[in-house]
Amino acid sequence: MSKIANAFKGGNGKAFIPFITCGDPSLEVTEQLVYACEEAGADLIELGIPFSDPTAEGPVIQAANMRALAGGVTTDKIFAMVERIRQMSDIPMVFMTYANVVFSYGKGTEDFIRRAAEIGMNGLILPDVPFEEKEEFDSVCRQYGLDLISLIAPTSHERIKMIAKEANGFVYCVSSLGVTGTRTEITTDIGAMVR
Repeated sequence: MSKIANAFKGGNGKAFIPFITCGDPSLEVTEQLVYACEEAGADLIELGIPFSDPTAEGPVIQAANMRALAGGVTTDKIFAMVERIRQMSDIPMVFMTYANVVFSYGKGTEDFIRRAAEIGMNGLILPDVPFEEKEEFDSVCRQYGLDLISLIAPTSHERIKMIAKEANGFVYCVSSLGVTGTRTEITTDIGAMVR
């Protein structure tokens, strides 16, 4: 069983999964936030790798991405931070980023995924890669033992069963249309999506 699947065992099928944008305000603070989240009871941690055009993100995470990038954060610096974290913690962690970050690393997708596995990451979330286009990432993730996390959106409808059937790690259930951020109301029937 993967470390990600194990993260859901202790909470009766539920897990507390905080998200942190790497490098905002610094990688030193990010590292300390990981330890604090674990101490506070996190079961798994999503580490956001900043990207200059984070299309799925609302203004708060977009601003965090811009601050991190302006502060000089790079994928290699994030990898080095994860190596330090792995000396102190084995909490399951997944990267959340965009396909272009993965494509443009080193010689491409395999270099990124191989390096992520080497440093002890457990999974990868790519919100801009639809289910129908995931194979080029999923096959490499499987080769290196990373779970490529599938997303289900309110618009997935008849595709939900197919996506869930092929999911690894966990299913990321998107609760509302649009970008991330504050809502005054969520009208999605989450219960129907989960069922």
